[in-house]
Amino acid sequence: MNTTKEGEIIGALNEMLEAFNSGDVDRVMGCFAPHDDIFNYGTNVDERMVGRAAFRSVAQRDMSSGSLKFEFGWTHVGTSGNVAWVAGDVTIKVETPDGQAMAFPARMTGVLQNYDGRWLVEQTHLSVPAPSQAEGNSF
Repeated sequence: MNTTKEGEIIGALNEMLEAFNSGDVDRVMGCFAPHDDIFNYGTNVDERMVGRAAFRSVAQRDMSSGSLKFEFGWTHVGTSGNVAWVAGDVTIKVETPDGQAMAFPARMTGVLQNYDGRWLVEQTHLSVPAPSQAEGNSF
């Protein structure tokens, strides 16, 4: 893979996480494709978001739930032309308005497309591994 392209894609993902971490929903939305066909799955049962308005609403809800920080760990990037797919381990750190601190592992996948030299998110999926499932077991 072209290491310059991979660096640009990782940079776009980091910009998205930094935007979330700063609590700036407009900056977050600037990381996503400019059309209304974006799709995002979150970790909550109601977080199936089609379109920019749906995603913006949930992002604002998440940001108003307390201090929210995302940190990337391991990542993988694949590309074909102007499309990229990514997978990564994410640590989510939250401090609720009542002062409760939580941190938990998550997994993120996504698809990005290059628009005039800028990689923008088309689709994301964030999930939490099943903690009751023993490593090495299918169920």
